[in-house]
Amino acid sequence: MKLYNCNVTVTFIYNQSQRSSQLKMMQNFGRIPRSSGFRVSARRFSQLGHYLRTKGLQELQSTPSHYQLSRSLHSVFQVKCNLCGKVSSVLKARTYVCQTGEIGSEDEGMMSDGEIDFEEGLLLDKGQLELVRTNLHLNSSDRVVKSLAEAASLHEVFSIVENQNEHITATQICQAVVTLWDLQKVYGRFGCDFPNFKSVKYSDFLNGIVQHPAFIRLLSRLETIADDLENDAVSCLLLYLFRLGIDDSSAVMQKLLLLCTRNIDDFGLRALSRLSVYLRNQGIRGYYLQSKIVSLAERKLKTVSTPEDLKLITICLNSTSRLLSESLFGEYETLLQKFVIEGKLDKSEPRLLLKFLRFLTQKEWVKKPDSLQRQVMLHLSSKIHTMNGVEIVALSNYFQNIIEPRAVLYKIRERVRNLMSLSQPFHKKARLMLCMAPFTTYEDRSSFEEIIVENLEEDDLFDMIPAIFKCLRSMKTSNFKLCNAFWQKALVAVEREVTKIEGQFLGMEEIIRRRVYQRYMYFNNNLGGTYRHNALEKTMKDLFVEDLRGQCGLIPHKVARMSSFLIGYCGVNGIPEDILDKILSNSQQFSLLDIINLSRGIQISLAFHHKNVRRSYTEQITSLCHVLNSCTERHLKKVESLGLICDLTRAFLNRGGSSRTFLFDALVDAHIPLLGELNSRVIRDISSNFQRTKYSSPKIFEAVSEYVIENQDYMLAVTVERYLTCIYSLGYHPESYDRFFSACVHILNQDRSSLSGLSILEMSLALCMYGYVNTEILQSIFNISFLDKLDEEISACYSKGTYPYRVRHTLMELNRAVCIDHPEEKIPWFHEKYCREFLETVAVPNSVFHSEVHQALFQLVGGPEVVRANAKTPYFYLLDFEFLLDAEKLPVPVSEYHSVSKTTGSAKTRRIESNPGYRRIAVLLRNEGCYCVNSRQLMGRHQMECRHLEIMGYEVVEIPHFMWYSMAHATVEDRLQYLRTLIYP
Repeated sequence: MKLYNCNVTVTFIYNQSQRSSQLKMMQNFGRIPRSSGFRVSARRFSQLGHYLRTKGLQELQSTPSHYQLSRSLHSVFQVKCNLCGKVSSVLKARTYVCQTGEIGSEDEGMMSDGEIDFEEGLLLDKGQLELVRTNLHLNSSDRVVKSLAEAASLHEVFSIVENQNEHITATQICQAVVTLWDLQKVYGRFGCDFPNFKSVKYSDFLNGIVQHPAFIRLLSRLETIADDLENDAVSCLLLYLFRLGIDDSSAVMQKLLLLCTRNIDDFGLRALSRLSVYLRNQGIRGYYLQSKIVSLAERKLKTVSTPEDLKLITICLNSTSRLLSESLFGEYETLLQKFVIEGKLDKSEPRLLLKFLRFLTQKEWVKKPDSLQRQVMLHLSSKIHTMNGVEIVALSNYFQNIIEPRAVLYKIRERVRNLMSLSQPFHKKARLMLCMAPFTTYEDRSSFEEIIVENLEEDDLFDMIPAIFKCLRSMKTSNFKLCNAFWQKALVAVEREVTKIEGQFLGMEEIIRRRVYQRYMYFNNNLGGTYRHNALEKTMKDLFVEDLRGQCGLIPHKVARMSSFLIGYCGVNGIPEDILDKILSNSQQFSLLDIINLSRGIQISLAFHHKNVRRSYTEQITSLCHVLNSCTERHLKKVESLGLICDLTRAFLNRGGSSRTFLFDALVDAHIPLLGELNSRVIRDISSNFQRTKYSSPKIFEAVSEYVIENQDYMLAVTVERYLTCIYSLGYHPESYDRFFSACVHILNQDRSSLSGLSILEMSLALCMYGYVNTEILQSIFNISFLDKLDEEISACYSKGTYPYRVRHTLMELNRAVCIDHPEEKIPWFHEKYCREFLETVAVPNSVFHSEVHQALFQLVGGPEVVRANAKTPYFYLLDFEFLLDAEKLPVPVSEYHSVSKTTGSAKTRRIESNPGYRRIAVLLRNEGCYCVNSRQLMGRHQMECRHLEIMGYEVVEIPHFMWYSMAHATVEDRLQYLRTLIYP
């Protein structure tokens, strides 16, 4: 049997009886699994056979190729490389496939700038195999060049090279290296498609190339005739030889680099792009040539006219992004915008557009071109149905940077569901789940958990940790057994990886362990503080204390990262004093990311030890907060990104920072000049930060409101729900009142399916407060189907301590609001029992403020026979005081009228208080928590309470604490006069 995506011949034997008993496992076959030795089980063979049949490979002799799968009567599982002819065993060690992306990057799914990007799982036939070839000399008439270009094995390449002997030309040498590079790509691709399969070690394959006598002679000859090379060939050889493993300090590499330096001004775009990719990994010594590339790219940018040229320019700029000026970013943005408007990208392939998106999301952009990102993604939307798994995951990652536009998310979902319905390996399904996990429904949760369970059994779990973590965190699962299994196996996988790495450098172990411990810090509090994995916490704490007391304790960002974990999961006595001293002594070198990490650690610690009053603990937290506040002030002077300002604000609040400080005011003020950078991601952060602090900022809220109005066709309902909940909580009324709330209703109607039940309730309650809830919205909520959905959410929720209460209480508030504001909808009041039970848990007010007002009312109106304290209204609003005045402004005894808290509250019932001139007074005491912290703006729920009481016939008298205790009302007589003006105007 011939297989065009494996560079091996596999020989083994199987037991027929065992094979039949293992057929039931075939449907679970995902990738060729790793093996620890030469033997392969019948299960593995049957699975492999099933996989090949699904690809249509039925015959043992189908088409000639470089790869062969065969059976023999031997019991040994061997791997024979048909590229180099080597026979080897299956390896135990992990295989790292060479990539063109940055080393150590954890941007899973991001597209690289490699010259050929493969679709995962693709099996190439003879014609498709040509797609991986680099056509450097496409129109060459040289017979040797053509033969090298068609060569399909190492043996064939080296035979042609040796036949040429000393007569080989520079062009022929270049084509030989290019072909070796192409064969390497095919070989490396086998490891990518089947990462569980322990193929011949990748480095062994490369060593087989670079240590081959013919290749050594080839390099020696290249060094002598390198001056004959064309510019494209020079940059191509420099990159490909580096990728094949030739040392930068070798004579031939130095000669090629010298040629590049000498001739760079004459390089074309393709040569520049290859050179820029090579220079990515050269550190500071490559900065000179990179600066030249930036200069040349800026010059060539003005003449770019085709998408292909723009792609090459993009690769150059991606590789040198740290050296780009703001003006160059602006020129690129303008050019790409022009291409979009003129329709030059309409026929571009998805991979090209994804390269543009990758550059647009570079962190070096001072002002992120979010609008342009959105336009490029909209261009991609018509092509999503053709995209493969790698491309979909990359697009999903770019989408989640700004969480826009809405139409792209719908098509990503549809494509992901189609891909997952195919016979996909589990490792691919786990990555595809990343596209849906943040927006998954409860119906999808069980199937997602099954995929996660399968991946936990894979040997390459280390690679899958980021994907599984994001899925579990986004799904907010309540399956603690699954969580325990994941963290336990992830811990084992990480420690196993630590023992495997070769050529360790200082801090390498922390980088590997970061894959687990930093994600854990953002996992447990997401479960309402109810989930903890004690074994992981203890293991990491012990390791980090040891590392911090060693050489790693000399590196500031290592100190910040590891200490953040220790702070979060320390005991009641805090962290060791010597570790605290290291944090304080390194604080002047902490980056913005270090501030965020340490603040997260403090937040976790405060959540777990909120009742800890030990002096040592409180002194440590105070010292840390003081130092981090100083760091925040330092970074605030340099930050030029709205997203980073939001991150600093969130970090400040995470460590318990007060909104009544000059630092918080400075953080708020820093938002305002950067409001032109708003996007859905930033709006979510702003909404969360300001709702937490009860801080009202009209300038920021007006900018967000205008953004919602202008981008209502692109925003998700969940984003608008968070902002609506924020301004409802703060009682803010946008200036563009009608246009804004009309846009919110439009978004809710378009994207209701993406919201959880609680989000729908909260958004509808906010709209009800502002008078924009309509019949369609109410009918979609108050029906059996939706209420059943709420019950399902509560039963499967991740935080049993808070989530059920939030759902039930919000539903009660919405039910009450609809009954009072929209009686024409005839929605029944069905929370009578809930409210009675809830009020039993509410403490009777006994504050000094309450007692003083009660005493003043006693003197002004009368005693308990006319003034009722802590009264309840229909629909169970609580009143601090209630009394009735007749037409002569005299108090009416309580016994002469029915207590409204004991009636049904029917509007048709005629009572004494309905007589002309009678006034039912509801006195409400407003303490500090009823207002925004920076203004006397009444919070939203209290505004709605006043309106509802007025609808029910009450005259509301509010007594703010700041008025009662003002200098103008310092005496008893002053306070009586103040009350008299409120009650008897």
